[in-house]
Amino acid sequence: MNQPERLADLHLHLYGSIGPADWLEHVKDREIDWESYESAFLEAYGVAPPIRDVLDRYRAGDSGAAEEFRRLFVFGDDDAGNFDRFQAKCNLLIEGSRIGEDQARGSYGQVSIDEVTNVAHAVIRSQQAQGIAYAEQRMQVPDGAWILLDALLNAYAEYEDSTFQPRMVVSLPRDDPWRYWEVARALALGPSGHLVTGIDFSYHEEGYPPKDKKPFFDEVLRFNEQHPERALAILYHVGESFGDKSLESAVRWVHESAELGAHRLGHAIALGVDPEAYGPHTRTECVDERIDQLTYDLAHAEGLLRHGLEVDRESAMEELGRLRSHPPDEKLMVEYDHSRLADVRRRQDYAMEQVRALGAVVEVCPTSNRRIGGISEPAHHPVHRFLDHGVAFVVASDDPGIFGTTLRDELRWVVDAAGLEPDAAHELADRAWRYRSEVLTGREEA
Repeated sequence: MNQPERLADLHLHLYGSIGPADWLEHVKDREIDWESYESAFLEAYGVAPPIRDVLDRYRAGDSGAAEEFRRLFVFGDDDAGNFDRFQAKCNLLIEGSRIGEDQARGSYGQVSIDEVTNVAHAVIRSQQAQGIAYAEQRMQVPDGAWILLDALLNAYAEYEDSTFQPRMVVSLPRDDPWRYWEVARALALGPSGHLVTGIDFSYHEEGYPPKDKKPFFDEVLRFNEQHPERALAILYHVGESFGDKSLESAVRWVHESAELGAHRLGHAIALGVDPEAYGPHTRTECVDERIDQLTYDLAHAEGLLRHGLEVDRESAMEELGRLRSHPPDEKLMVEYDHSRLADVRRRQDYAMEQVRALGAVVEVCPTSNRRIGGISEPAHHPVHRFLDHGVAFVVASDDPGIFGTTLRDELRWVVDAAGLEPDAAHELADRAWRYRSEVLTGREEA
């Protein structure tokens, strides 16, 4: 495949981007309590990780220890389909970070600042070596650790005169983004605020419906109107993990996120994954979600009908009446046979039409989708239907250090899996430049 020379990666998490070799150098000479990491790994994998032995051997000059550390660090194909395993591997980063030490002390000093700065430079060196020229890096810090965002911004400012363009996206907690908003706002309006291009919601989406973010999204969009030169893109992980709800609700969440004004949607697997990938099965969702789904169906009945799905208004109204007398968190059983899975596909067709019309862009991260999202069969991956339906998307790498992948690997996978022409990688790379946060918010022209 003829690979593009200039790349932009739009979905990255800073610490997930550092490679095992750099992290090994970071932890090799330190006294670290690995107990939490070892316990989580044992629970997820059934065996304890030999982290202490590997580090002892590496310090003693054992040439094979670095490769063993890489295997402990990277979340590979053999680990796939289990979020607990992914979290167990991530704990090697968490437990090895100095930020946790400062968090336990309740104050953040030079040690954590130095770590964030060093991680930023190590990641950028790796990105430059891969031919990446622009990278939107996301980071969330603990409450009170705002100084670390300043440190990251200062590190990025060192590249002002280079051909590499690093950008910072502030990740906000889903439970209460308001406490981070003033910090993100101040950074965006500060002297290096042109390097801050968006805010992001990630990590667990279960229990945090997009509808609850409407007041916050409205505030960010007002900020963008008042400060167009420092406008912030709303980047929202959604439809990646949806074990707590019906497939219908998972599709709806993606559509609703776009309606609320999200500029890019992280993963959005639920929007385009082949429903037959799940086969006939049973799942549960709460009464509150079912009420929201029925309300959505009634509001979008005409559009759904265009795609072959007729909403029985009388039945929906009767069910709404019954459910409103039930506790909102009561669990309901949802049964799927092949007929209902076909209906989910029609819902996806409608939602993709709407997402396309709203101008939202999906961030497709193939390796992450396969290993965390559990999409083991390439034919089931949503990128096929995104292509068929003209959904705007970019290809990104998410946590390339943890996954042991590169953006070029991700582009190659999409080209191969979708059966595209070899030169399609160039068009996919061009998309990323067109869908940068600065462009989507109007700071720059495409």
